[in-house]
Amino acid sequence: MRKYIFVVLLLVLLPLLTAYPSFSKEKERKEEKVPGHVIVRFLESVGEPEIDQELKKHDAKVAKKLDKLGVLVLNVPPGREESIVSSLSRNPSVEYAEVDSIAYALFEPNDPEFPKQWGLNNIGQVVVTSTGKTDSDIDAPESWDTTLGGVRVAILDTGIDQDHEDISSKVVLDENFTNSPTVDDLYGHGTHVAVIVAASTNNGIGVAGGCPNCELISGKVLNDSGSGAYSWIANGITWATDNGAKVINMSLGGSASSRTLENAVKYAWNYGVVVVAAAGNSSNQSKTYPAAYTNAIAVAATNNKDQKAYFSSYGSKWVDVAAPGENIYSTFPNHDNYIHSEYGRSLNYDYASGTSMATPMTSAVAALVWSTPYGTSASAVRNRIESTADKITGTGKYWSKGRINAQKAVTP
Repeated sequence: MRKYIFVVLLLVLLPLLTAYPSFSKEKERKEEKVPGHVIVRFLESVGEPEIDQELKKHDAKVAKKLDKLGVLVLNVPPGREESIVSSLSRNPSVEYAEVDSIAYALFEPNDPEFPKQWGLNNIGQVVVTSTGKTDSDIDAPESWDTTLGGVRVAILDTGIDQDHEDISSKVVLDENFTNSPTVDDLYGHGTHVAVIVAASTNNGIGVAGGCPNCELISGKVLNDSGSGAYSWIANGITWATDNGAKVINMSLGGSASSRTLENAVKYAWNYGVVVVAAAGNSSNQSKTYPAAYTNAIAVAATNNKDQKAYFSSYGSKWVDVAAPGENIYSTFPNHDNYIHSEYGRSLNYDYASGTSMATPMTSAVAALVWSTPYGTSASAVRNRIESTADKITGTGKYWSKGRINAQKAVTP
């Protein structure tokens, strides 16, 4: 029987994580213009020598030509943008001049803990004790300008907190496949994972979900000790498929392969479901199942500097993509649970690390893609995720495709 039971080893809880990210004041101020940029359109009759002479007067250089619009984007001394625009505008050879203004994503959630979610939007904030590398994220806010999602995602895990204000309303169906007496999350893992996919977003509470408008179904396939039989998981996969899931998230894994588990993954794939699974936290190339199966997207974890997380399993021959997975901020259950008692925690929002966290990042992107014209089939969604991934350092060595990018995946 030991072959068919495995413990969730895909969550790494880092002790005493008391430092919190700082949020860029520049972002809060909503900068209105690009420093050192001016846009100008000269009259068509004006020749290059006259243009060059005018630019030289302002210590300006051409940064980019927008040929189809007949405009020049200029690099000018920072702080002089307005005066240069004013001077150029008085020149009869100039049709118009203006500062290069800044546009922002129209959907920016008001969830107060969103600034801590570097995996969705990395602006170089400090996470725990590590200063992030700007844009080492999945570009979630940028993707939300195209779609907020709207499909059904299955979380096969330890259950989801039934009364947490930041997730319970997103769960439309529950089923318990374990020996636990309850469908609720008494371990803590499943709640943390589910919220990464689809927290109640823009509700002024807690955190944001990667797929804000997605709904969840919760299949409890791991018990209150965080372990589960392969048969439970296989049962959960077919249940999720039959109940309309377009994405199945499995932040779990075992070292033994199983034809039953593989056939369940095939069943989901054959019915048009994208299966996303964690690569594992072994820090080596040993395979984890179900991630290693052909019909699953295997996900490794990165840190806030776009590097492979120290704990992540890897191997470009079987790991497909990477996603943020180290020090990921999300919810834990409001009630007592194993993770709280084992690690001496009492917060219902906290950081956790693991390929368990990277996997729901990827599931969220898959759900977003389903909600675009690219969402025509499971293979089309998977191909879109993999083909648009950013080829960060480690691609081709630790994973085959790159670190996922939601904006690129959903944008034409």
